[in-house]
Amino acid sequence: MPNFRGLCLGLLSRDIACITHAFCLPNRPYLCLATNTNNARRTSANPTNNESSNEYNPHHQHSLADSTLKQKLRSGRPTVGVVTGFHNDSDHVETIGLLGYDFLWADAEHSSANPSSIANLILAAERRGMPTLVRIGYGYQNIIGHSQKFLVAGAQGIILPQCESAEDAAKIVEAVKFPPLGRRGLAGERWNSWGLGDGGTLGDRVRVANENSVVGVVVESRKGIEALESILTVEDIDFVFVAPTDLSSDMGLPGQIRHPDVVDMVDQAGKTIRAAGVSSGMLALTGDDYIFWRERGFQVMCGVAHTFFTVGAQSLMRTVVEHELSSDGCDPPTV
Repeated sequence: MPNFRGLCLGLLSRDIACITHAFCLPNRPYLCLATNTNNARRTSANPTNNESSNEYNPHHQHSLADSTLKQKLRSGRPTVGVVTGFHNDSDHVETIGLLGYDFLWADAEHSSANPSSIANLILAAERRGMPTLVRIGYGYQNIIGHSQKFLVAGAQGIILPQCESAEDAAKIVEAVKFPPLGRRGLAGERWNSWGLGDGGTLGDRVRVANENSVVGVVVESRKGIEALESILTVEDIDFVFVAPTDLSSDMGLPGQIRHPDVVDMVDQAGKTIRAAGVSSGMLALTGDDYIFWRERGFQVMCGVAHTFFTVGAQSLMRTVVEHELSSDGCDPPTV
């Protein structure tokens, strides 16, 4: 009797190979590298995988068992993620993973997301070999308990918004790391496959989790900028993201993220962060943004899913309007 499951997986592998080939274009080497990295991550995270067969293995390990993202952040290499607040849709997350982005930034601050909806995004990301970092909401008195909900859901790390002191940074490290590095609670959960499959003892898995879990903080005010040097003394911070929109608002220049004063403050903050041996992060709403900030040394660059959607929708509507305006006898649509 034919191995139907193996046949299906074989066809799926062929399709993914075609997708990978499509992105390995001469002018898109980063996407080629990133896509292949994600494919390799799926294989390397599963040490029992037999590459010569298409047999299904139910013990695919969680991204926390893989050090790819952690190593990339710590090495200062360009690392590109996507921020999403579309917490009720997982299809776009799988698409982002297939395109080769390094991580998903699931946003629980600027959205109505909760741990249950974020869990669905994490599952979709894991399906495509892409780790998830969750930006929690601001102002929770019990940061450890609040972060735990998203870590239980399967996040590889947590991003703390509005970080303004070393104390803030230390709290989020405590929330993400297990003892002796932190105070995260231990149980059988998604990240450790409930103790099933490969990965060794629970002690082995805790050690790997502490090594590979990611802690990021967001600095988005003048107070945070002034506290950068003390924030950077906290161990186990993997990157500091400078949020230009909130910073511009705090500076009395709301939304003017390319104002010379805002650019100068962001640029100086990036230099301070990198001088401490920590990766610096910045927003990349467009390709021009990416180039602008990469040339200034920023390594962790994040696009925004909502912007991807808006730009695509605007582009089509602009074409519709221009075409209809240029056509004789047609009334242009109302935009």
